[in-house]
Amino acid sequence: MVNSLIPHARSSLLATMVAVIAISSMSACDSAPGARDLQESAPVVSGLSFTPGSISLDAIPPEDISGGSATVSLQVVATVTDEDDDASSLYIFVLPPDGTSDTAGEKTVALSGDGRITTQVELTIPTAEVGVYTVKVYASDVLGQLGNQATGSLEITASSEPPVIDSIDIPATIVRPGVGQPPVQIPIVLTASDPDGLANILRVEMLVNGSGPLFLCDDGNVGICNVGFPTSGDLTAADGNFTITIQLSSDNAEGQNTFAFKVIDRSGLESATEERIVEVQ
Repeated sequence: MVNSLIPHARSSLLATMVAVIAISSMSACDSAPGARDLQESAPVVSGLSFTPGSISLDAIPPEDISGGSATVSLQVVATVTDEDDDASSLYIFVLPPDGTSDTAGEKTVALSGDGRITTQVELTIPTAEVGVYTVKVYASDVLGQLGNQATGSLEITASSEPPVIDSIDIPATIVRPGVGQPPVQIPIVLTASDPDGLANILRVEMLVNGSGPLFLCDDGNVGICNVGFPTSGDLTAADGNFTITIQLSSDNAEGQNTFAFKVIDRSGLESATEERIVEVQ
């Protein structure tokens, strides 16, 4: 059936700092040989650690969860050294696992030379965005020179319960259009839920006669979820109803076809697979 079904047509500061690092590196390559001016030395960050080392969203008090996000305080410790003793600022960023430029939390700490720094960074963690977060720390001196980047991994976990398929709306029988008639549009809608919230659902997969997967999308019909599918046919975004629209033409083969569905969350947990038989006549 797979061959016979035709697809229906936050942080600007962090970005600035990365750019400065690149420019500083290029400038260093152009420097003439000779004795190094201590005033050109950049500060060095070492000994990065933070507490807690991992966070379970299930253990966060209810009063610290609001609007689908949890508020968490992270204690960050690092040592800053600078040969010319003019380190001026420490920058801390906590980046989510999805690779976006937005941060879960960030802080700038004023420095007065070398030393061991301990500070608290407030994090806002969406309750659906579990995974490994990255803690990045830089330091700069009074000339604006940035030194090395110290990093660490912060694991955010949540419930071990998998997502659930609540219902699947798919016809049991599809009648092919006559020769010369336009293809028949068939929306397939799967309703899913997750104990950690709807946003924790990563994707909904469909296999037709063992081939695929194709993806059902909860995007309000504005995204492109599958190659060759202009839109999903989904009616309302983020309502838990995941949709794919396929089409059947007059030259599709008759017979039974097996559609298999499953839901995967951001922790990699999967729902039970459910199958439906569709008869093409």
